[in-house]
Amino acid sequence: MDAPVNYLAILVAGLIPMILGSIWYGPLFGKKWMELEGKTEEELKAGFNPLKSYGVTFLFALLMAYVQLHVLDAFFFKNGLTGAMAGVQGGFWIWLGFVVTIGWQQVAFSGQNIVLWLINSLYNLTALIAMGAVLSVWK
Repeated sequence: MDAPVNYLAILVAGLIPMILGSIWYGPLFGKKWMELEGKTEEELKAGFNPLKSYGVTFLFALLMAYVQLHVLDAFFFKNGLTGAMAGVQGGFWIWLGFVVTIGWQQVAFSGQNIVLWLINSLYNLTALIAMGAVLSVWK
């Protein structure tokens, strides 16, 4: 990456999956997700470790934002594509090429419910698109 990394943009982009996840797996799809996971709210709370759940997830979200910025730089910014749509396109292609293909293995080989896969996969699409938009506008 030729330009210096904007770590504030990475921090903001890294918060997106956390905020989106609280909505996505809360009021939007929380009940259906728990049902498909075969868990009750009590079971989820019983084994809940905030540091492991939120801390590690946030560190991985920061890593994802950092890598996504490098991918956007390599394939979009250096080719003259900038602005929110470059980030949206980048987020979409990353999702399609990696999240969908790798995630599908859980359906194909581990018996994951396809609706559960869709809920999780569309969450990742939404997060990657939003992160890409923030990173490309605020690079």
